[in-house]
Amino acid sequence: MPKRRRYLSLVLVAFALAAPSAAGARAAGLVFASIPKRFVQGAMTTVVVSTRPSGVICNLSIRYSDGVVQSVGQAGSANARVKWSFRVDGAAAPGHANVTVSCARAGTARRTVLVVGSVIPARITVVKDGYSIRTQQFGGGRVSYGVVLQNTSPNEDALQVYTLVNFVGPDGKLVGSATTTLPGIPAGQQFGLGGDISFFGSLPTLTRLEIVVEIGKRQKHALKMATTSNIYIEPSVFEPAWVGAVDGEVSNSASALVLQNTSLSTVLFDAAGNVLGGGSGFAGASLPPGAREFFKISLGNDIPASQAASAMVSAIGTYQAP
Repeated sequence: MPKRRRYLSLVLVAFALAAPSAAGARAAGLVFASIPKRFVQGAMTTVVVSTRPSGVICNLSIRYSDGVVQSVGQAGSANARVKWSFRVDGAAAPGHANVTVSCARAGTARRTVLVVGSVIPARITVVKDGYSIRTQQFGGGRVSYGVVLQNTSPNEDALQVYTLVNFVGPDGKLVGSATTTLPGIPAGQQFGLGGDISFFGSLPTLTRLEIVVEIGKRQKHALKMATTSNIYIEPSVFEPAWVGAVDGEVSNSASALVLQNTSLSTVLFDAAGNVLGGGSGFAGASLPPGAREFFKISLGNDIPASQAASAMVSAIGTYQAP
């Protein structure tokens, strides 16, 4: 009997020593309570974890398939749950991504999700438009017009963008039209379309512009806007009261491509941001990475220099590997 008692005592002691360790293991823990199986580029999503103990601070980060890390940030637990609502990086690499949550005193949890692309079709909207009229001495006149367009898609370029600018008279009838086909408007970018039209004989009364836009092709975002800088408005040499040109520099900011040529377009604004008109031009120099070129977009002396306060220049380049 004494031996049995000693054996039972040893078992109870061993259980007593092991019990705190098991309780400690149950006291700390971290599990995903809610996480989507797929993350969609640029879309909002929610991740929820359960923690033991409660009241801890947790960090959430995502490592995409190309190695880029999106740090979502810190959040505190309430009722043993931590919640993040965030937008997936719009440029996140498709494929499997590792989601990691680290919480003080609760540990670390990881989950793999699939990142898929979200293609929003390219769509062009008119942000603003306007024009200036100058009557010619011997009858007729010229109209300089400008239109600011925007591609509202975050990830799809609009290519071969056909624009029709109608000039509308006071009775609603058209008195003229002008058409242009732009090389393209990159995803999420604005483009300043400028031009002019001449009227011979009598100059009609204009009340507004009517803009029609058609997209010829679409592609996943790859179109590049060349970089423009040092833009200034130049009065006409022979008629200083009127704008003669918009000058500036275009440069190649691509790190590994040669900018072969550039299509330029400009829109001019008054001090209140109203559109006064615009024009278009071209820069033809071949620019290796980091190189720049002077450009001059000649206008038709139709915009009063005293009203022109700023200019927007849009530059679409043609690139080629060296």
